Amino acid sequence: MVPKGQKLSGQLKFKDKSGHTLRALDFANIVQTESQGIRTERNMIQPDLTTVCTTTAILLACCYFFLQHRRNENHRKLPPCPVRPWPVVGNIFSIGEDIRAQFKAWHKQCGGVFSIYFGSTLVVVVSGFRTIKEVFVHKGSVTSNRPEMFMNEAIGMGETGIVFTSGVIWKELRSATLQILKEFGMGTNLLAEKIQEEVTCYLEKLIKMRGEPVNLQHFTRVSVSNVISSIIVGKRFSHEDPRYKETVASLMRVAESSRGATAINFLPFLKYIPGDLFQAKKIQVNMTNVKDLLVEIVSEIEGTAVTGNQRSNSANFISSYRRKQQEKLQAGKRTSLDDDNMIKTIVDLYAAGTETVSSTIVWCVLFILQSTDVQKSIHAELDREVGQERQPTMEDQARLPYLGAVIKETQRLASTVPFSLMHKTSEEITVGEFVIPRGTSLIPNLDSVLHDPEIWGSDAHKFNPKRFLDTDGSFIHREEFIPFSIGPRLCLGEALGKMELFLFLSSMFQRFQFVPIDPLNLPTLKPNIGITSVPAPYEVCCLDRLNDKKVS
Repeated sequence: MVPKGQKLSGQLKFKDKSGHTLRALDFANIVQTESQGIRTERNMIQPDLTTVCTTTAILLACCYFFLQHRRNENHRKLPPCPVRPWPVVGNIFSIGEDIRAQFKAWHKQCGGVFSIYFGSTLVVVVSGFRTIKEVFVHKGSVTSNRPEMFMNEAIGMGETGIVFTSGVIWKELRSATLQILKEFGMGTNLLAEKIQEEVTCYLEKLIKMRGEPVNLQHFTRVSVSNVISSIIVGKRFSHEDPRYKETVASLMRVAESSRGATAINFLPFLKYIPGDLFQAKKIQVNMTNVKDLLVEIVSEIEGTAVTGNQRSNSANFISSYRRKQQEKLQAGKRTSLDDDNMIKTIVDLYAAGTETVSSTIVWCVLFILQSTDVQKSIHAELDREVGQERQPTMEDQARLPYLGAVIKETQRLASTVPFSLMHKTSEEITVGEFVIPRGTSLIPNLDSVLHDPEIWGSDAHKFNPKRFLDTDGSFIHREEFIPFSIGPRLCLGEALGKMELFLFLSSMFQRFQFVPIDPLNLPTLKPNIGITSVPAPYEVCCLDRLNDKKVS
């Protein structure tokens, strides 16, 4: 209320916080001044774009160096990486075309274990006999899993079969398969008779060539695959059977395309690149062909058994597998012995059992073409110990040490599965001063053992069977001879493979002299590398030592 006698002069008056009376004009000036101050403060607080970018860059740099420091701390004990990995692709393009030579160089540079990256995935390569034995034998219980692999995905059956599964499923399938193979006489004369039956058919095919040039790879693949057939389905197939020829041809095409699968394992987007650069579609098509053809054959065999022709088809892998499956089910036990695992295991047995043995046979003949004195010594030993009146048998093996040395030297130098198949750690392991984390993929570098000059001598890169013989000509067994790998994942068909190699090659050298088409232009020893190391295609003349007058 305005005191008595005070003139308002038509102006509004206000009181400030201290109680002083202010005219409206003065109040407006103060408000304006404070608003300007607030805007000024806001302008001072709001940074410009350059400041934002600079601050963000500094923060990101700090984060990067912090994470790098943490990464280096965490990975300080990882096996060394021979070359810095590239973003996204890792070391894939550092390996180059000659993976064997590159791994050999990196082994020399880094020692028994070294790290490489496929994409962002750590893979540790294990080299040298002592290190391989430590990792895959002494620590085999935690280094025997398999990583996810495109070769398994390509067939569209999930994680099934004996080769690419891990853990409980793998152990049950391996145990059941080994038991079945032993039932069929693996390592005994019972199975030897099946092999010799196929060897006889194989020799007849070569005799019909009458010394004309022939590529042994096709004949040999079909014959070796037929040995697997005699076990799986209880019979062999004609070399001219179109369905069976297609099965073997599809397996061959998968083997030829398998190198691209390694990159796809870790960089799955590669399978979608136009043009099938990494041959993903080729692998899928051929793996599916193999599966479908074998499913068809298995269905026919089981159908025949159901209709009552039990006698001719009961002695085979399929019926034995079914029996073990029923035993588990009737006992109320959980089992992995289902239909998918049976089909995939059959595919695995055909694939593994065909390519390695047939390639070793073809490698042996190729090495012989380069070493004529070796072939003369084989012929002399066979003529002296076996003669020409009968085929060699497993009982002759002990009396043929030189031939045994030739076979072992072929396996060593050819190293048909140079890097075995990848393993995966189920626990963290320590190798020397290095730590390999749980879930790391491992590559066993078998080449580093089979071609090691410290084990085999300075001429380890040459074909020399005498390295397996002592001064008396007796055979020497070497612990470092590991072409079938080592540890829990040792090839379960090792005994079968050894029998096949001896029975095929002893009969081949007994009957034939192998002669190059052009002695001045011998076939190359440079291999084609995928999962397996196979000779480049070549032709050879197989001269009949019994009937050909041109044989010296």
